[in-house]
Amino acid sequence: MGLASYAAGFMACLAGWGMRRRRGMANGPFPALAAVQLALALDVAFDWRWKLHNFWMGQAMGLGVYGERRSPQLLALVALGGLVAFAFVWIWREFGWRRGVALAMTGTALGAGLWCCEMLSYHYMDLVLYRMVGPAMLVALLWVGVALTTCAGVWLDVFGG
Repeated sequence: MGLASYAAGFMACLAGWGMRRRRGMANGPFPALAAVQLALALDVAFDWRWKLHNFWMGQAMGLGVYGERRSPQLLALVALGGLVAFAFVWIWREFGWRRGVALAMTGTALGAGLWCCEMLSYHYMDLVLYRMVGPAMLVALLWVGVALTTCAGVWLDVFGG
């Protein structure tokens, strides 16, 4: 689900970029959003977040501090939440007059925040994210949701719907 979701976000951003270019309009943020969406899709395909997580876990184990990880993980998660909230406010303050662009940027920022949250792998957050909701894990549904948000934003910006 994640690969298809982020690939759809990538394709939507590419399409939005192309449509704006054909109409002689400025690119807007679509090249950068496409790059982030592509990175998220590749991450899902190649498990980069887990490789990064395992690298840091190995470093902590080598230093003998792995058992003390919960407080720093929680602090990092709280900081991440604050950063995502700040990004949300900034995006809508700066780009709110272009609802589609703001929505696409919000979807992409939430996808990046979700990536960070997974990479941090705080035990109690993992219990929530990897819980089954029907036939899918909650995290997979979140991947779909952020991709749909990005795609809807591109559609609104390009077609003014």
